[in-house]
Amino acid sequence: MELPLYYEENGDMMNVKKMLCLMIVWLCLSGCSLQTAEKSDTDKIVVTMLYVSDLPNLEKLVETTYTDIDLQIEKNTLGTIDGETERRLRNGHGSDIVASTIATGDVLNYLADLSADDYISAYQSGIMRKTAIDGKNLFIPLPAQYYGYIYNATLVRENGLSVPKTQDELLAMLKKAKKEHIGTDENGSDFAVDGTSAITATFAIATKIPDFFGLSAGIRWLDNLKNGKASFKGSLETCLDLPLEMIKKEYMDPHPFASVSNAAPILEKMSSGKLLMAFDNVTTLDDIQKNSSYEFDMLPMFSSEGNPSWTVSAPTAFLGINKALTEGGNKARLDACRKILGLLSTPEGQTAFMMDNGAAYSYLVDYTQIPDIVPDGIKGCIENGYNYNISMSNDFMRYFGNRCNAVLCGQADMESAFAEVDEYRKNGSKQSAKLLGTIDHDMIVENYNVRTEETEIGNLISDAVREMTDADIAVVNGGSIRGSLYEGDIYSYDLDYVCPYEDNIIILKVNADVIRSMLSNSLSAMIRDDGIPGGRFLNVSGLKYSFTVPDGNSSAQLVDVTLPDGTPLDEKAVYTIAVTDYMAGSGGYFDNNGDGFTMLNVYSNDTPKAKNVKLVRETEYTFHSILEKYIVSHNDGEIGSQIEGRITSVDEHE
Repeated sequence: MELPLYYEENGDMMNVKKMLCLMIVWLCLSGCSLQTAEKSDTDKIVVTMLYVSDLPNLEKLVETTYTDIDLQIEKNTLGTIDGETERRLRNGHGSDIVASTIATGDVLNYLADLSADDYISAYQSGIMRKTAIDGKNLFIPLPAQYYGYIYNATLVRENGLSVPKTQDELLAMLKKAKKEHIGTDENGSDFAVDGTSAITATFAIATKIPDFFGLSAGIRWLDNLKNGKASFKGSLETCLDLPLEMIKKEYMDPHPFASVSNAAPILEKMSSGKLLMAFDNVTTLDDIQKNSSYEFDMLPMFSSEGNPSWTVSAPTAFLGINKALTEGGNKARLDACRKILGLLSTPEGQTAFMMDNGAAYSYLVDYTQIPDIVPDGIKGCIENGYNYNISMSNDFMRYFGNRCNAVLCGQADMESAFAEVDEYRKNGSKQSAKLLGTIDHDMIVENYNVRTEETEIGNLISDAVREMTDADIAVVNGGSIRGSLYEGDIYSYDLDYVCPYEDNIIILKVNADVIRSMLSNSLSAMIRDDGIPGGRFLNVSGLKYSFTVPDGNSSAQLVDVTLPDGTPLDEKAVYTIAVTDYMAGSGGYFDNNGDGFTMLNVYSNDTPKAKNVKLVRETEYTFHSILEKYIVSHNDGEIGSQIEGRITSVDEHE
């Protein structure tokens, strides 16, 4: 395992760019590129890259500098290396340029050695040395994000609150804010962490930096951890002291940490003044500021023992090259990838990425950090070198954050959770290698397709649910499908990536109006401000439906619903339908939970119970377990699925 934390030694860690400065620099650099680049009539070399967001400025820079290259970004929640991305690489579906955290284990077998590439020397030796694997450089670091406490400076100023400088002062400010209802949301909270496992892990570690990782004891612990002589249990339980105290005093809501809950909507609440403070990064701060009339700033992590405050940072990601390109017949694409990483390793390449991503600090040796993009509240820490860089493998961060979440929402006790973390660190996950059956062809999750259209894997899972529950209709929300199935043998651990959530399937009785209302809601989040379609989109079995194509002016609208043979729904009939308890309100509908399926509510007392809906029975099935049972029951032959026209779109403008 890689050393989880390291102190950023470079003395040149000064202030970084203001967005306006970035834009000016970019315009100048783009102008130079456009003057020298000429359009090519020949076929371009297509280079693919999996990432969590669009990168339009980087694409523009690459394609104007190298007119023979077409850089294509596949936007996906699986944009960093984790188990599913490793599966894609292993099964020949990996992107050419691989975005990752510090990769470990088998993932390293799929990354090309970049050590001999000239652009490696452009980066600070400290980070390249500490991220090298067996002396080899397998990736380059993208610019870093700073993490800290985002707060509503307007509310603090106008209500006479004191900007905290210590952890005790932070708690005192939250206490006063709660008492006077300043920046308090509908759940009675003034502070939030979004609850995703990686952010929770970062927050937990960050709380320990001033009083542990910045001291000799913490440095020794990290050395021992690297050598397998240290453990989380008995050493780091206090990393949850602050969030647990915040929950106990009701400054922070524990619900976002539960496995059945969505991430807390920090952007919406902070922008509207309904939340005083949150832990997150500079990009989130920038997004909040763009969508609000309030003024915001960021504060560092505070000591409870009088030690200096610290900021926390981490490279947005690391980029490597798919090792498969080093094999015969791929030289053109391999060379194109090296050119792209080389271009990204220049000041103009860093600027283009920082404009796309909002990152704040470049690791290039010769990059001039233009001041004022760093929030005022953390400038002192940056100038004085009080910054820790978190560098932990994505799989481990997710697991550690998952166990922290379980403690914070009361689903696990501290001792057992941290014992599990130590076990995972030493031996990895306890994946079952039980052979289930065989899939006859690849069923790929990519470009959020399970959230926007009919897919083979969506049909397979919804068919499995309908057959195993004997319901008339089964629906599977696209956000529950997280990984692909690949041709060949399917093992039980494969389904951990395909259907990782533990929501239970229930059977309801509903009428035609409820079905139409449910499908209309499933289409309501196909276009969102972040460009990522919502996970409420429904894959179906036992139904066919069509909808209008959403555009910038209107959301998708339900056009028609029929049974599979085209027969209209019977307005007088009652249908049995298999859904998850999550959709039916088991976790409530606050903060976007339940994905807005209030027309199915049979559980939540905070929302009116649904009309014309009756709970028939609860099952212990999850999508994971029901798909496993389905594959086993059909293992006398290869299992397949195809597009059948269950879900179609209609373009109103054609």
